[in-house]
Amino acid sequence: MAAFRRFDPYAALPESREQLQALAPLASLAEAGLKIENRRDSAATNSTPVDQDQSRPGTAAKVAKPAKVADPIAAPSWGEAEEERAAIAGHDGGVPRTWAEGFARLHPDHPPGDVPPRRWQRFIDDVGMFLDRWASYAAALGWSPYDLFGCDRDRPFARVDQAGLLWLLNGDRLVALSENTATIERRTGARQTYRRKQSGPGRMRAWELT
Repeated sequence: MAAFRRFDPYAALPESREQLQALAPLASLAEAGLKIENRRDSAATNSTPVDQDQSRPGTAAKVAKPAKVADPIAAPSWGEAEEERAAIAGHDGGVPRTWAEGFARLHPDHPPGDVPPRRWQRFIDDVGMFLDRWASYAAALGWSPYDLFGCDRDRPFARVDQAGLLWLLNGDRLVALSENTATIERRTGARQTYRRKQSGPGRMRAWELT
């Protein structure tokens, strides 16, 4: 029985086999060069602009611009409509400019803090009626914006002890005003007396809430 011979795929091509064996070292070199090139491409892709700038001598790295930080309490917008309302109240009603501008900033659709929307709208209506009828007289008596529009910074509706006169009207009628007191007539006919109080910490004017 003849001895088994291992199959040699290069047997039919003796010249090609010799050529392939001769080119084998060149193929290894080409493969190594390809790996090096791939590493360079990967490093260029992953590098950031800051890394590239720092790698160049004499070139300062770019510094990112600091982000703008919003103020804790944004100033209310002031436009032509607010200016017109303030001018009308101040000129026609003899209202102090500060009060007129504050009233112009009260937006009926933006109730602040814990104030219910309907109660906020009622408050704005009460302020408008007061400015028309009592503003010049109250200013002459020495009533300040805190006496009239003052409220608690965090809970303007719940903190009645910090509320100014106009927060307490709630649609009722102001019938008398003196240097230190105001008389409110309720719908039932009963009358209540409000006394001016010193402003405590955390108290602010209504238009500063919006």
